[in-house]
Amino acid sequence: MQIPFVQSLQHRAQQWMDRRHPPVAGTVRVKQNRVYVLPSGFGMAYAFTCVLVLIGAINYQLSLAYMFAFLMLGLGHAGLIQSFRNLLGLTITAGMPPPVFAGGAAHFPVQLGDARTYTRHNLRIHAGRNKEAVQASLAAGGEAQVWLPVPAPVRGWLTLPRITVETRYPTGWCRAWTHAHLHAQCLVYPAPEKNPPAWPDGVGEEQTGLRARAGEEDFAGLRQYQPGDTFRQIAWKQSARLEWLAVRTHDAPHSSMLRLRWEDTAGLNTEARLSRLTAWVLLADASGRPYTLTLPGRHIEPASGTRHRETCLRALALFGLPEGKS
Repeated sequence: MQIPFVQSLQHRAQQWMDRRHPPVAGTVRVKQNRVYVLPSGFGMAYAFTCVLVLIGAINYQLSLAYMFAFLMLGLGHAGLIQSFRNLLGLTITAGMPPPVFAGGAAHFPVQLGDARTYTRHNLRIHAGRNKEAVQASLAAGGEAQVWLPVPAPVRGWLTLPRITVETRYPTGWCRAWTHAHLHAQCLVYPAPEKNPPAWPDGVGEEQTGLRARAGEEDFAGLRQYQPGDTFRQIAWKQSARLEWLAVRTHDAPHSSMLRLRWEDTAGLNTEARLSRLTAWVLLADASGRPYTLTLPGRHIEPASGTRHRETCLRALALFGLPEGKS
């Protein structure tokens, strides 16, 4: 349990940080007033050693000790300036990551650019309170892209937390860091239920779930490959004789269509129902059969393929949530 005074200080610090680093939709360029430098633990020990050497030089009036003390202080100051320059002028841009399932981690693409003419060494980047950092270095005038992991515990829209870029280059005596609050979001699908039960009566043809009997579909012809077609649908022998990738089409009876319905998950709470429907969507997509999804207030027409699967998963992810917000 935290002390109220400490909580108040943390809240004030968070408010100050939000004002100083507001969300930006484009690119952040690190300026002088956005770089913070403090000595590390090793740096504090080094500074204490410098003070001891200087005190000894004063007490014993040793010129060599004076020179050694000022040399150490000069090296410490030079290390501080180099740590500061390692971040100054850096440009940071965040992109939109592909959707993930709840319980996993979203990986946000972060583009680092160099607006100056010297190399950046040993940059560490992490998001929010997640201490799992990624390493990066930049050649003079170059660019680098890193994938920043962010935990995705719940479904909906996951907003990229404030990014921290830090460095201890070149000596490790100082820690220099900056913040960038970039507007980027990731869509998080509900976590699919493990080992979901078969569909209840009336969902599939003769209550067989995904088990389609041999011969229930009649061959109708060939068509050109389209994104979302499975490898099982490709007619490899015919494609070898043609100049394009051929896909088999069938005349499937209407009864082979799968119906995924909200009411078929009765007895579960909302998140458990969404989890089961997510698992059913993935299984139906793997079967290659057309399927519908019916939720309270929304009905998705029967189809199959990658785009239909993403439409259904998006509807499940944003069920009961305002569009575009987590």
